[in-house]
Amino acid sequence: MSKNFKLPLFKSKREIFFALSFLSVIFLLSLYFEYRSFETLKSKRFYTTKAFVLNQYIKKRKRREYFVLKLKSDEGYTFYTTNYEDLKNIKNRKIRITLITKKISFFDFLRGFYAPSFDIRLYPKENDIKSSLFDFITSQHQKEQFKELFSALFLAEPISKTLRQKVQFLGISHLIAISGFHLGVLFFIFYQIFGRIYRFFQDRYFPYRNRRLDLSIFTGVILFGYMYMLDFVPSLLRSFVMMCVGFFFYARGIRVVSFTTLFTTVLIILSLFPKLLFSIGFWFSVSGVFYIFLFLHYFKDLNPKMIFVFLNFWVFFMMIPIVHLFFPVFSFYQLLSPILSMLFVVFYPLELFLHGIGFGGVLDPFIEKLLDINGEIFYFQTDILYFVGFALLSIFSIFHRVFLVILSFSLLFYPVYIS
Repeated sequence: MSKNFKLPLFKSKREIFFALSFLSVIFLLSLYFEYRSFETLKSKRFYTTKAFVLNQYIKKRKRREYFVLKLKSDEGYTFYTTNYEDLKNIKNRKIRITLITKKISFFDFLRGFYAPSFDIRLYPKENDIKSSLFDFITSQHQKEQFKELFSALFLAEPISKTLRQKVQFLGISHLIAISGFHLGVLFFIFYQIFGRIYRFFQDRYFPYRNRRLDLSIFTGVILFGYMYMLDFVPSLLRSFVMMCVGFFFYARGIRVVSFTTLFTTVLIILSLFPKLLFSIGFWFSVSGVFYIFLFLHYFKDLNPKMIFVFLNFWVFFMMIPIVHLFFPVFSFYQLLSPILSMLFVVFYPLELFLHGIGFGGVLDPFIEKLLDINGEIFYFQTDILYFVGFALLSIFSIFHRVFLVILSFSLLFYPVYIS
């Protein structure tokens, strides 16, 4: 087979029609099962369920403090509740809780709902693999912010408001959330480790096997186990599905880096997991991959080193209007984000290795200097009309280079409303 995969995903309009019809059926079936789960929840005015505490933090209303809990039920839906009691830290613990379900709509159910609650009962702490890894990782750090940072980086644990503000200030929130890059590094590490073992046995017992295929499937199974351990974190889930679909296309000689393939992959993910329609993180991920594809669409023949550098800056600037539509926080230190992203390519596998051998805290003093950087914070939000025009120009850029030029220059006229 040729080194360059040029086969299109669809060969005719008829194939497109059947693919869209099939995905529509899957989407409707997925919605039906979600609705059945919603009906079960609404079947009782006071519904008791078991749930895992994903996050716990304090808010204040009229000088009175209360706890906000983010939970994931055993049935698979995510919800929020509040509690005015003096709760101890129950983050990462399993509880039994009774919800008042009267005002929950199906729309709220899909996007993650709020429900008043009472009668919280704590279950004994479970000694599972994730808990053991959490203790192993956090034991290598002295300060709480590093325990939070690396448990988020490796186990997708939520971070506190203080640490979240620091990473937003530096523009590195995308590096903390486990996503496609992290999955790619893990895939490479496991592939290389097991590749040497597999080669030894293959040369002696089954030389007829396709080594790449077997190792890719085996590594994929390991990553699925990792995803299962993290309870199918949405950012990791969408990356894993994208990886599987991309591998399926690649194995059949279908062009992976194409907008048709990206669009089809998004439809596959949404048809299987309709709740992701309401996930901002999902659309950030799709947008990031889109601008990567757009860059490679026109500049794939550049020197690989130039692609690595320019691509990080390109995606950063293209994502600014999208990110600031939802998150208005800005600092001039965020302009360092592309450089930090490039350094992260070395930092992440290095920290994996250091934590694996029990020396995860070695680089903490250097990271602390980075996190302790202070500066002025500005607040501005992308104008909705500008965003619509920017999105349309992005789509038109697929078809002609002139729109890409206009899209790039449009950033010079980005309306910034600073406060």
